[in-house]
Amino acid sequence: MKQAAKTLLWLQENGIDSYDDLKARASSVSGEVRRLTSEIREIETKQKDIADLQKQIGTYGKTRKVYETYRKSGWDSSFYEANRADITLHRAAKKYFDAQGLKGKLPPIATLKQEWATLESEKKLLYKDYYAVKPRHKELQTALMNADNLLRGYNLQEQERQVPKKSHDHGAR
Repeated sequence: MKQAAKTLLWLQENGIDSYDDLKARASSVSGEVRRLTSEIREIETKQKDIADLQKQIGTYGKTRKVYETYRKSGWDSSFYEANRADITLHRAAKKYFDAQGLKGKLPPIATLKQEWATLESEKKLLYKDYYAVKPRHKELQTALMNADNLLRGYNLQEQERQVPKKSHDHGAR
């Protein structure tokens, strides 16, 4: 009963005067939370892709001279064995670029760092909005759950009133 009273008071304080209004507001705020979460995840995925690309560009640059020497050696097997790790890393980086559709000149690391920083700024703004709406979301979801429980209890009581009581007469036959 205390929870029901608290819920009703909260609904009145927030200008919610019907179950449908409560559901609509809860749905709207839930949609906003889902949108913000989705945008944050999308940015995090882009940032991961940028970080992966930066790593591969770094690896490619560090192993380039060894790979060029290997190619100029006529693909000498003894040179390959001595430099297997660098050659393998270089080939893996090249394969990564090809898979990403990066043909020709690679983007400069400075450009990638700037893009990552811009995304980080956008993500921080989205998180600010997310943390601002999250308490409202929780309040509305709690109120909706409480209202559902109250209505469920009310409906059960109504059903019990409408069901005729069975006689338990075990009298003589």
